[in-house]
Amino acid sequence: MTACALKFSTVLVALAAFLSVARADDNLVGQTREADATLVVFNTRDPESRALAEYYAERRRIPADQVIGLDCPLEEEITRRQFTETIEQPLRTLFERNKWWSVAKSPRGQPEVKTGRIRFIALMRGIPLKILTTIPPPAPNAAPDATPPPRPYGGDPVRSHDEAAVDSELSVLGAFDNEHFGVLQNPYFRRFSPILDSSITPGLLLVARLDAPTADTVRRMIDDTLLAERAGLYGWAYIDRRSIPESAYREGDEWLRQAAAECWNHGIPVNLENTPAIFPAGFPVTDAALYYGWYASTAGGAMGAPQFVPGAVAVHIHSFSAGTLRDPNANWAAPLITRGAAATLGNVYEPYLDLTPHLDVFNERLLQGFNFAESAYTSFKVLSWMTTVIGDPLYRPFAGAQTSGWQREPDPTTAPWISLSKQLRRGTRSGPMQALYLESLAKENPSGLNYEALAMLQSFHNEPRAALKSLELAGTLYKDPAKSFRTLIERLRIMQSLANKTEALKLIDRSLRRTQPPDRAKLLTDIRHEIAPPPPPPSPTPKKP
Repeated sequence: MTACALKFSTVLVALAAFLSVARADDNLVGQTREADATLVVFNTRDPESRALAEYYAERRRIPADQVIGLDCPLEEEITRRQFTETIEQPLRTLFERNKWWSVAKSPRGQPEVKTGRIRFIALMRGIPLKILTTIPPPAPNAAPDATPPPRPYGGDPVRSHDEAAVDSELSVLGAFDNEHFGVLQNPYFRRFSPILDSSITPGLLLVARLDAPTADTVRRMIDDTLLAERAGLYGWAYIDRRSIPESAYREGDEWLRQAAAECWNHGIPVNLENTPAIFPAGFPVTDAALYYGWYASTAGGAMGAPQFVPGAVAVHIHSFSAGTLRDPNANWAAPLITRGAAATLGNVYEPYLDLTPHLDVFNERLLQGFNFAESAYTSFKVLSWMTTVIGDPLYRPFAGAQTSGWQREPDPTTAPWISLSKQLRRGTRSGPMQALYLESLAKENPSGLNYEALAMLQSFHNEPRAALKSLELAGTLYKDPAKSFRTLIERLRIMQSLANKTEALKLIDRSLRRTQPPDRAKLLTDIRHEIAPPPPPPSPTPKKP
């Protein structure tokens, strides 16, 4: 090497080191700004709630005077009066007393927040989850044809409702004239600016809760988010569409299709379920970094036993997905958190599809490096409604490693994922180019992961026959029987789509001759019955008179 080349190489090394330090400094500054703008709220009636608040504040370096307790009920579901007296009014008093915002009269003579220093609120386990409606139910002994109690706004399906998630109601704490019925339009919806750098309504608060069936799970959620921020969040995105033709539900399916496309564009391989059913029981969900799906009532199928990576984000759309966070097996939000996810979104009451989180927006903002609370609230069309945000509001799973290719804390276990991600990003927004780059990587470094990712990309771009070849290679290269089995199921699904029944049945029968765990054997049998339904049982022989 010449002296000139050596000098130039030294300059490059120095520049790389400078950039790493600069990025680290920028990230630290951003985290400090967000920590200074965060309020942590716990329930004074619950000692564990206080302990969790202190643990979170210490890990996030949130100032001690921004950790406050409220004397409020311990129940998940409270009345509107309880919410107003024990949560809403005390918080408004604290905001004014501590000068966390400045309030002046609006032109209409109403109080209005002019500036706000606190923009994030982290509610700890122990703070109530949801607010009951004030509309009285029908009398228990009312006649079937009795006139029901009148509802505001003529019973309008949105404006007549005042039940809400505590999180969503607190997000509009600065809206002093909020009458609590119906919804308020969200000024942050679809915005592309961090809340601290935007001109968004200063009274808007991004409220999330660190909540779960147990306090230990909450601590694990906190630890996992910090681990993922240091090392980057790498793994599969499992996305479960319904592929239904009904126009009323097509919007939700489109959100998930867009989320899948964005994941590929950001270097995240996607396993896309495209049938009306959910990922079936027995289908191995491993190395899951992201999960989006709809529309089952409880966390079943493959999501009954998923393997999430630390820091995983998982969301399933259902009307009552977060009806409770105390039962680890009820609905979706609590089971997903219990089974290893670090963050989720859910609905405490019926939200209507368009007023649930728009998962395409949520996913895009998350992948762009916004924090969890920002990503969530940019996806909400309305506030003062039914959605709860569960997880560390400041969590940024993709701020460093995924979006810039820079990893703060190298981990050998993530090396294959980093290599895969870089190849995918080289061909961003071009399916054929992504496939070429990924095929080149797979040939250079043959592995089950690389060939399965290639197959899923080929399938996503409607190249089923190429996907079949890649899956066959992936199955032979995987050493993990679960992952190898997954490639088998993926091959069978493609064969079904190609109407290749004979080969599919042969493959199933060969697999069933080998010893399989019961759930996998049942899945293979179920697929066989889909392809070749067994004959109906014989009719019972009529008895002689």
